[in-house]
Order: sequence, then C-alpha cells, then structure tokens
Amino acid sequence: MNIRKVVVLSALIGVLFSCNNTNEPELALGDYENGILVTNEGAFSGGTGTVNFISNDFSVQVEKVFNKVNGENIGTILQSAGFNGDNIFLIANVGNKISVANRFTMEKSTEITADLSNPRYIAFANGKGYVTNWGDGTDVEDDYVAVINLTTNLVESKIPVIEGPEQIIANGNTLYISHKGGFGSGNSVTVINAVNNSVITNLQVGDIPDEMAIDNSGNVLVSCEGKAETPWNPTEVLGSLVKINTTTNEVISTINYASGFHPGAMTIDNQSIYFGSSAGVYKMSENATEIPSSTIIATIASAVSVKDDKIYVTNASDFSNNGTLTVFDGATNTQLQEFTVGLIPGKIYFN
Repeated sequence: MNIRKVVVLSALIGVLFSCNNTNEPELALGDYENGILVTNEGAFSGGTGTVNFISNDFSVQVEKVFNKVNGENIGTILQSAGFNGDNIFLIANVGNKISVANRFTMEKSTEITADLSNPRYIAFANGKGYVTNWGDGTDVEDDYVAVINLTTNLVESKIPVIEGPEQIIANGNTLYISHKGGFGSGNSVTVINAVNNSVITNLQVGDIPDEMAIDNSGNVLVSCEGKAETPWNPTEVLGSLVKINTTTNEVISTINYASGFHPGAMTIDNQSIYFGSSAGVYKMSENATEIPSSTIIATIASAVSVKDDKIYVTNASDFSNNGTLTVFDGATNTQLQEFTVGLIPGKIYFN
C-alpha cells in the first residue's frame, strides 16, 4: 500500500471531521432565549405578576410564560427581575416572594419566602444576591438589604439601611442603592462593600432618587425624579441627574431638571442617556450639561430600554387594562412594532 496516500487520506478525514464539528448548530438553551422579557405587575389586590416573551425577530409572542411552564402564579405585584447566570429571580413585592427559574426555559427551581419584607430590586456581587426591602411602611427604621446565599437560596444576613431602599446596582463588589423613600420621600444613595457587607457611606443626592446606571467612564448616574405638582402635592419638587465617582464615592456633578420634567425611567446605551416620562422619551449625551427640553418619541414611557439601535418602551395604559410594548427605530425614532403585554408592564429585559 502507498503509505503517502494513507497519510493524505487520514489528514483529509481529520479535516472533514473538524469542519463538521465546527459547523454543528449550537443547542438551544430554551424556548425563551433570543428574545425580550417584559415583567407585568398585575393587579394589586388578589392579582399576580406575569412575564411576556417576544422573540428578537418579533415573530413569536407568548404571554404568562412562567405561569404556563410551571402551572402556578408568580405572586402579587411583580416588582422586578434580575439575571444571574442562567437564572432569573422574579421579585413579588406584595407577595414577599422571589421565584427562581431558568431564564431560558422558565422552569422554576425554587422560591425564597423567608426573611423578605416588601422586596423591591436585586443585584449580584461577590457571589451573592442583594435584595432591597422596604419593610413595614409605617416603620422608618426596619428597612434593609437581604443577602442571599446563591447556593442554598436562603437569606443569610440583613444589612440595615435608611428608609426606602429602591434600585440597586453593582459595580464590581461595590453596591449602590437609591433611597426613593418607600412610602416617604428619600434623597440619598447608600454605598455598600459587598466583601464584608458593610455600609461605606450615605450620599445626599436629589429628591426621590430612583433609576441608576453606570456610564462609559464608570460613574454611577442617579435620576432623582422630584415630585410633580398635583392636588395632593401642591408644591412641585424639582428633580436632578446626579453623577457619583465610583473611585472616591463622592458626588461630582448635579444637573437640575426643568419644572415639569419628572422622569420615572432611565437607561444608558452607546454613551447616550434615555429618559422616560409621561410626556415621552428624551435623549442626551453622557457628557451633556443640560437636560433636553423636547422628546424624541412622544408616547407615555413607563420603562425604556435600548438594544441594537432599537428603543423599547412600555406603557401601562390606564392601569386596569393590558399595557403595551412598542419598539422604535433608534436612528429615525419611528415605530417598528407594537405588542400587547400584561397588566401594568414594568421593566424590559433582554434574554
């Protein structure tokens, strides 16, 4: 036998097998990957939160995905969700429950019910989960951050904080918590060291701090809503955009909002800041020194998220009927698609 031919043939077979292995399709992670998840609060009295799924190409829509997969409800008022690896943590505020499920299949693995009191939002740092809790609304001293052991999915400790801890984000092993004020009115951000679970400092910011994001320079931006003038609040309280240096943990700049501007949503994408309010969606550069005075999209924006040059906006409608998720072209700001989602849609997550 010609040894040279055998060697060449063996090499060709190796190449063919290598190509076949390289070109094998990736296994699907689940029915709900490569899409958008919208959390819906549901009715306050006797209702349940729900999650809608919409595929990235907008061809597939599924409502109440958690309920359908697991044959059970999430719980009253789905406040928020958080991703950690393949898991999604669904926080039922009034139900005092966190459901843990696979984010791609929505199959529930466990739930956390002990040591929660009005849970709000979750972040992950140092291998643990951190959940803000309002506690009893009549007690200004019982608010805390619950520390979750992600192996046992149990609350292993609590970090006492000042009233009304709301949003929480992690920058490495440092946590930033905006104190919206619970049932009161807050004006501070707590900074926590997740290595030893100690409070580093409390920073005074604007009135009613809520949404936070990390900008391109690594600073934490805090949108402070202020208070609109209403029959039950006759004096308007102006809001502001506060920037925190994450190296020194000091406030380094504040941009005051104009009268009438009280955004309830904020996100950052590609060095641009997007605000959502009852008037619409506003856009500004990270480095701008003034808040824009006009909208780029004139629609009620309960929540705003941006991905791949598309702007996603939820509208809770009249709070008694199902709301919507509307998708806009990020370059032209024109509407691309609109979907009916659940009752009182809140946050938008990309799976």
